[in-house]
Amino acid sequence: MATEFSMLQIMNAALISEGLDELVSENDGSDEWRLLSRNWPLVVEAELEDGAYHFTKTTVLLNSRQDGSYGYPDAYVVPLAALHVRRLWVEDEDGVRTFPDWVQDGTKVHVDAADGVWIEYVAAVDADLWSANFARGVQLKLQAVILNFREERSAAAVLEQQAEMAFQRARTSSSKSRSPQPPYKPSRFAIARFTRG
Repeated sequence: MATEFSMLQIMNAALISEGLDELVSENDGSDEWRLLSRNWPLVVEAELEDGAYHFTKTTVLLNSRQDGSYGYPDAYVVPLAALHVRRLWVEDEDGVRTFPDWVQDGTKVHVDAADGVWIEYVAAVDADLWSANFARGVQLKLQAVILNFREERSAAAVLEQQAEMAFQRARTSSSKSRSPQPPYKPSRFAIARFTRG
């Protein structure tokens, strides 16, 4: 059974597990929000790079500007199918790309670019759902971030190992969900070309 996980829900699960108060909303000004929101992209992106997940990358132009937060004047709503925004850039009329500073919260990207931005995001094949094991791995990594901040290094190391086990289960499930690929069979032209002396 699939469940939709939001960034805020996963962060709150990590905080509650460590005996801390939940975040009421994104960017609530708390130290916990700043700590977890700054580590979120690193945790998620590192695992997406390491694991062979059955996710797809999609590129889209966002041009419905809203007022930004986090010190950025502009914001754009990220598509619901986006699990994680990997890159953001702007293009001029000649197609030249520049990569400004930006930040993502649960639903938007915040940037200084009033004329629209391009994003590349990761989307799951089935809907905008992470597996429970992937979400659990992210939660455990965030708990380890909290413990490292508290300088509880040995407890953080244990959580890092548990996170790796959760990610490994997520990787296995993702690879099983792929359709089997037919074995490579060379064409008769390739056989003729590479077998003749």
